[in-house]
Amino acid sequence: MENGSLESKPRDLVKNLAANDTIAAIATPPGEGAIAIIRVSGPDAIPVVARTFRSRIPLNSVDGYTVHYGTFVDQAGSVVDDGLVTVFRAPHSYTGEDSVELSCHGGVYVPNAVLTSVISAGARPAQPGEFTRRAFLNGKMDLTQAEAVASLIASTSAKGHRASLEQLRGRLGWTIDDIRSQVVNLCALLELDLDFSQEGLTVVGTDAIERKINEIAGRIQSIADTFKSGRVYRDGVSVAIVGRPNVGKSSLFNALLHESRAIVTPIAGTTRDYLEESITIDGILFRLTDTAGLRESGDAIEAEGIVRSRQSIEKADIVVLVEVDGEGNEGHDVPSRLITVSNEQALVIVKNKIDLVEGRSPARRALAGDYLRRSEVWLSSKTGEGMKLLTDELVRLVEMSANSSNESIQITMQRHWEILQESLQFLNIAREGLLKGVTNEFIAFDVRSAALALGEITGEVTSEEILNEVFAHFCIGK
Repeated sequence: MENGSLESKPRDLVKNLAANDTIAAIATPPGEGAIAIIRVSGPDAIPVVARTFRSRIPLNSVDGYTVHYGTFVDQAGSVVDDGLVTVFRAPHSYTGEDSVELSCHGGVYVPNAVLTSVISAGARPAQPGEFTRRAFLNGKMDLTQAEAVASLIASTSAKGHRASLEQLRGRLGWTIDDIRSQVVNLCALLELDLDFSQEGLTVVGTDAIERKINEIAGRIQSIADTFKSGRVYRDGVSVAIVGRPNVGKSSLFNALLHESRAIVTPIAGTTRDYLEESITIDGILFRLTDTAGLRESGDAIEAEGIVRSRQSIEKADIVVLVEVDGEGNEGHDVPSRLITVSNEQALVIVKNKIDLVEGRSPARRALAGDYLRRSEVWLSSKTGEGMKLLTDELVRLVEMSANSSNESIQITMQRHWEILQESLQFLNIAREGLLKGVTNEFIAFDVRSAALALGEITGEVTSEEILNEVFAHFCIGK
């Protein structure tokens, strides 16, 4: 086996999968708006647009990074709209190809009429994510940056935006490349040792190999551990508000939202189904679920709501168990009598309706000495007393999880986490083989497999199937 094969760039092998034709799409959302943007990219982007755009200077002769005013016309030469055209010449464009951006008036008819003219002039409609796919294949970004484009567009909170922006800037890709280089270097040492072993010489000892594997595996594990908080920053934190009927779950739900979203009545069992809404607190997106009260019920509709409540509990990152203050439900074992919360979930027991208990003030304390994952908060969802304590606690639980890793980067993609786990498995196999006395030839094979796996994160090692999966989630025009 030769180390050089690991240094090849399989991305080049799939580059021929990128069509040589010119693509076009509307890049702005449909509907009424001041302007719309149509993107065109490909070898004939400039001449294609030149056939549909009338300006003082012919587009075919203009420089890149220039903007031109003119008139858009249809295939028959009739005027469609006035607007601007921005020209980018390869390789200095988003896709690395000749590209043109057409700015016309917004709405429904005008952008589609301009796009139709461009397609009639020789372009074809772009597929979802095809512009970014071409940017990746042309070496303008690695695959982690390409994925970050979609995440950045879909971000719904400041924390999610920041995580996506850091990934777009290449920090994750650089880190993975650095780790992969260490794996490749280890593989080279192992293969060099194989060559010299035939002459009775040892290049690297078993202890040194094990130490390097442990160092690399530890670094990979540290990055993989950021996925839990990274996923939360990207998708939001799932919070299930649960409890017995009439303890004020819906009132608490409304108080967090600052609006009367859930129906509140003195009648037990008012909430028959779950309600979902989202709020942002300190830049973190929380997805709240107001659930049906937990109790035995002979009502078929209410019983189904209770089943869904328990399903919401199982899926939640944070479970907020609401009780009425002063009813005697003290002790850390309260949840076991009503709900089951796993060690992976955080639990906040809310003692509600403190306004009905004389002398009771808002407060917060750790539950059974577990400050990290279990706590109680005394509040009144009716008066608002103590609500700040609850929102601060929700934020603390999320940030505590984020700060549990020493890594300065966050992985937010399930795909990245799975590949990191796969690379760890190969390294663990290599380490176990080493301890069993397996020859370096087999150790090198497992180390090489770990390097290939890591290459799938950045796209150094990729396939049509991987690219189709990644870019299928993009919007058209990006």
